[in-house]
Amino acid sequence: PPHVPKEHRLACGETTMASRQNADPEEEGWERTDFPVVCEDCLGPNPYIRMQKTDYAAECAISGRPFTVFRWRPGTEARYKKTVVCKEIALAKNVCQVCLLDLDYGIPVQARDAALAAAGAYNPNSDALLGAKSDVNIEFQTERIAQRIANGEDVTEDASLAVAGAGGKQRAHEILSKMARKTPYYNKNKTAICSFWLRNACTRADCPYRPCNGDTNMPELQSSAEMRTQNLKDRYYGVNDPVANKMMARTEERDAAAKKSMEPPSDTNITTLYVGGLDERVTEDSLRDVFYQYGTLKSVKVLSAKKCAFVTFADRAGAEAAAKQAGHEVHVEGLRLRVMWGKPAGSKGDTKGKGGAGVGGAGGAPGSNAPGADVPGSNPTNPDAMQMPFAPPNGKGAYPSMDPKALGSYATGDGETKAK
Repeated sequence: PPHVPKEHRLACGETTMASRQNADPEEEGWERTDFPVVCEDCLGPNPYIRMQKTDYAAECAISGRPFTVFRWRPGTEARYKKTVVCKEIALAKNVCQVCLLDLDYGIPVQARDAALAAAGAYNPNSDALLGAKSDVNIEFQTERIAQRIANGEDVTEDASLAVAGAGGKQRAHEILSKMARKTPYYNKNKTAICSFWLRNACTRADCPYRPCNGDTNMPELQSSAEMRTQNLKDRYYGVNDPVANKMMARTEERDAAAKKSMEPPSDTNITTLYVGGLDERVTEDSLRDVFYQYGTLKSVKVLSAKKCAFVTFADRAGAEAAAKQAGHEVHVEGLRLRVMWGKPAGSKGDTKGKGGAGVGGAGGAPGSNAPGADVPGSNPTNPDAMQMPFAPPNGKGAYPSMDPKALGSYATGDGETKAK
């Protein structure tokens, strides 16, 4: 409080700018590093960037400790970015020092922790800060983290997946992969919107801000007010984060729609699941390793040409268990594959006039008008098995072009040819 003498406030632990300047960085344990802990999005697409490094240039937004600040420009059309938290604080949550998003999946801390809790793989005691919120406790825990880093320990293990039960890590990885982006998102590095342009008063010919620089993509103008006013501490601790709330709501809607699409069909004879999105890395053995846990497998057939597979269970209970627990997506060999219920043969298309395709294959139905359908041993879906057309009758061909000796001439009634 202001009425407390300055000497007493300093004795109680309050620091001033003068005390910071006179302090010994080595004795105080301030951070000094050669490279920041940042995500790929904040680094930008250019592999060669120039960084400005300043030791003890700012205080960490969470711990209040002076740390080494890095500043760079991730692209020619991007704004300058700089680190806002110290390295120890970032590693305690496994987040980027700039955007405070998860380093592995690029999602907010609140969304990550909620997804891990849903998968039963989140341990609140795994937080390296151990829930410290006061300045004294944060300073103590930050010092412990710095000592562990100096000893060569991996601090990110505390903020990574604390698996609970068999298969918890795989399940958590699948949930987080659904929420994460598949490609880097560099749009968040764009320059800010020109405040003078918003007031219709920008007169600078070389204004570097949007949209004066020619970039008219400004999704911030359509976003809600809470999305534009975010708190760094709320984002770091994973509370009241509007971006995380929006992401989790979208994930819940998508999961609800996917769950509805995976409802078992009325035909109880269907025990086959369709798996799409395969490539050469996915084999029958890798699919068996994923689906055998749900029930006894009858067959696994991979169609490499169509980049799909059909997994057939011995009974309906195994197929329903796989559809319920695996959901509409599974991860195999690093790929995210979509899963759907198979359809019976003949359920696709008009089976009266054409061959129906389903989980049992494709073929011509009896009485169909497909070419070669009435010819024994023919298969209208296999060109190699189709019968050759009938040979032309002996004598003159039906058309002059069918006679290889004509060569541009046409046949006359007496068997001679004349030029055209």
